[in-house]
Order: sequence, then structure tokens, then C-alpha cells
Amino acid sequence: MKVAVYGAGNQDLYVRHLNLPEKFGGEPPFGGSRMAMEFAEAGHDVILAEPNRNILEDEHWKMVEDAGVKVTDNDIEAASNSEIAVLFTPFGKKTFEIAKNIISHLPDGGIISNTCTVSPVVLYYVLEREIRRERQDIGIVSLHPAAVPGTPYHGHYVIGGRTTSELELASEEQIQKCVELSESCGKKAYVVPADVSSTVADMGSLVTAITLAGVLDYYYVGTQIIEAPVEMVEKQILMTLQTVASLVESSGVDGMLKAINPELLVKSATSMHLLKEQEILDAALNMLSNLDDDVMKWIEKGEIKHTDLVAAQALTKELKNLMGGMAAEGTIRRCMRKMFE
Repeated sequence: MKVAVYGAGNQDLYVRHLNLPEKFGGEPPFGGSRMAMEFAEAGHDVILAEPNRNILEDEHWKMVEDAGVKVTDNDIEAASNSEIAVLFTPFGKKTFEIAKNIISHLPDGGIISNTCTVSPVVLYYVLEREIRRERQDIGIVSLHPAAVPGTPYHGHYVIGGRTTSELELASEEQIQKCVELSESCGKKAYVVPADVSSTVADMGSLVTAITLAGVLDYYYVGTQIIEAPVEMVEKQILMTLQTVASLVESSGVDGMLKAINPELLVKSATSMHLLKEQEILDAALNMLSNLDDDVMKWIEKGEIKHTDLVAAQALTKELKNLMGGMAAEGTIRRCMRKMFE
């Protein structure tokens, strides 16, 4: 395959700030440059677009080129002959600018792949006008390393498939092409709904992992020990997640902390410690019982702003009933953009 990788990766962040070689293992260059090297070593025709030559040391650039990667500072040159364009680029607007700049230069059936720098759904909405009017052949498919390329933790890619709302960002053929590229490098490919990919692959996966563990802990205790009805347990899970998410959306983490009151939460949650094996709850109670001064300051300055605590899926159904399909879909899409932006 012909692959373009945009962005070599900030080695100063990886090596000097995060100290990845000592913490995780591996050696520089990390990030997009390492992805490009691995694609080339797997036999693909690879070009790395990076305008900032200083982002890698000379020895690292030599490693990149010795792996068979062509290097350019011209985004258009990289796009013009690439089946897959991988955006390992700065967070937010810069990534959108690059995507808009290259989309008209990609060959027929080209794929734009996000990494951790942007959600595939947001990327689709940013490019929606171009895709709908001129480039209906272009697909948006996550090619998310879900770890820092170059470290031993990077043994997989998260591929964005069809969204949970059945929005098609790419064809099945384009999705499978990204799977094949991943597997050709010896990586395991996980295909997940495109709008779920950021939840399990971005840095926020820390929150997902801890939250999921809590959900499973309560689901087991609630249904198997207390023997409460499954429907009741699931509704309490929904209420909890919806409340926390809505408060963060309206009031930020500071306001959410102020509303929830960790001291009170510890007292309530302790009463749910019904099994010796609830290590997750033990860890949570220990953490929340020993909050440092920084967290206490966050709570003190927190402001609880107006928040409508409603079940999101129930709300969308009501919108469709009241407004009709087209108007409701437009409203829902605008709200989705705000969530992912």
C-alpha cells in the first residue's frame, strides 16, 4: 500500500518530559515517525510529511530514511499518491487544516485516518461539505495506535468501523484496508464503532477503564449479592453516569466535584462494600479519603452551573417524536459536534 504519515511526533515530549524509554521501554524515534518506519519495514510505500526538521535529531532522521521512508515537508506531495493518509498531527485545529488541505489531492477511494489528535466523527463533520459535494469516495477510518508507537505497549491499532448511530464514515473495503495495514506490521487490529474509538483508544481510556470496572463491580453486587432486578441496577448505573457526565459538561470537573462532595460519597459507597474481593472499591475509597490540597482547592473554587440531568437516548427519541425526523436529526448532529469538539 501507499501510505502517508503526517507528523513525526514530538520527541522532546516523549523522551525528556515523559521519559518513555525508562518508563515504558523502547527507543526513539517514537510516534508518527515510528509508525512510518514500521509501515515501510512491512513493505509499504511510505512518505512522512513533517515541516519541522528539528522535531527529530539527525540520527533519528537517518533511522527513518534507512527504514525506507521518504521524507517531505510538503503535505500535498504526501497526499497525491497515498491510499491512506494518517494524521499524527497536533490536537485540534491544525489537524483539521491539514485534512482540509489534502482531501482534494488524495487519489480515488483515499482514506484519511485519525490517531489520538481528533475524533473520527468530528473529523467527518469538519470535512462533511467536501465529502458530500466533491469527494464522496473518501473514507474516514481511525488508525489509532492506542499507545505510543515505538514502545512495547504498542501492539495494536484501533480501527473505527460504522458508528453506533449507523453513520457511515467509510466503506467496508476502506475499513478492511486499514485492518490489513495494521496486521501487516504485526499489530492486532480491533475494529470498534467509530464514535466509540476515542473512548477506548485516547488518553481518556484511563477514565473508561476505571469507570467500566466500577460498573461491573456494582452490576455483580447489585444483581448477584443484593439480588436486585437487572432493570433497576442498570437504571442506577445510567443515572450515575449521566449525572457525572452532565455535570462535567455544564460545570467542569471543579463544579462536578463540588456537587458530588467526595467526603459524602465515601460514606455512602462504604455501605456497598459487601465482598472481600472488591479491590476496585477499596482503591477508590482510599483515594477519595485522602485527597490532596490541589483537589480541595478545585472543589472550593467549583461552581455548579445549570444542568439538565436527562437520559440522552430518551431525549433524542422525544425530539424525533416532537420535531420529526429531519429536524431532530439536524439538532442531534449539532449536539454531537459540540460533544466531540
